[in-house]
Amino acid sequence: MLDETSIKELSEKHYNGTLVSIEQTHESLALFRVKPDFPIPDYKSGQYTTLGLGYWEPRHEDAVPEKELNDKKIRRLVRRAYSVSHPVVNSDGELFKPEKLDFLEFYIVLVIGGEGQPAPGLTPRLFLKNEGDRINVGQKFTGEYTLNCMDDIRERDGSLVVFGGTGTGEGPHNRMIWELLSTGYKGRIASVNVVRYKKDLAYEAIYRELEKKYPNLTYHTLTTRESDTLHNKVYVQDYIESGQFEEKIGRKMDPSDTHIFLCGNPAMLGIPKVRGGEKIWPEGKMGVIQIMENRGFTMDYSRTKGNIHYEKYW
Repeated sequence: MLDETSIKELSEKHYNGTLVSIEQTHESLALFRVKPDFPIPDYKSGQYTTLGLGYWEPRHEDAVPEKELNDKKIRRLVRRAYSVSHPVVNSDGELFKPEKLDFLEFYIVLVIGGEGQPAPGLTPRLFLKNEGDRINVGQKFTGEYTLNCMDDIRERDGSLVVFGGTGTGEGPHNRMIWELLSTGYKGRIASVNVVRYKKDLAYEAIYRELEKKYPNLTYHTLTTRESDTLHNKVYVQDYIESGQFEEKIGRKMDPSDTHIFLCGNPAMLGIPKVRGGEKIWPEGKMGVIQIMENRGFTMDYSRTKGNIHYEKYW
């Protein structure tokens, strides 16, 4: 263990941001707002940066024990990449103006390991932090999962943008939807999110209010472990394949005027391997990519720019 002087010196050396707000949805899910010491650079909706804490920081008592840290490693940072989520609306329920934001919001779930899986290095430490505590924030914002790819339909009134997410995979979509609404996008916007329990929908209240203000926006939630859904699980891929989604929005998804963004569980995505130009799909239940390719859509891969875009969260 390090003494207090060493910890103070390491913190002053490595930490460049302050946790200005922690909104705990429940014990394992929270929205963390971080104000960096540096000016926030212009970044694109959907991109990510890193958060980091020192290995010297205490860990959640329920987390699977990690290997004993040697004197060299305990002085280092443990970092993890997170898409920048977005507060979307201010305290008055209005869309935030970009110039009014001096903080970054991250949508994070606590993972403690178990059942043969180790705990990650960051979240068992992060969830012990309090408002006002210091943290490391990456100064580079990057990622290709952005709205740039939908420029072909951005100005078309009859177009449709669909976001499909699982759990905190909704994070990058929050910033994307904020951008579409705040820049006056006239097409339809639909966000579909699947979680285990209703309590895991940290942004639902915000989106229900936004639905009232923006008729072109619909927010669709699916749960898999509530008493009424436990034996009737509907995942994003089921919701789309069955036609329930298109029935809800009152129109078909057409590859000529629709872009689909997917982030989260690999089973939901169903990303194929590409060998010699041939797609080899994962075995078992079809993911959204395969379902929509069967309907004439094309996924992004290599130099092919399609209308299905995805971000792997793990």
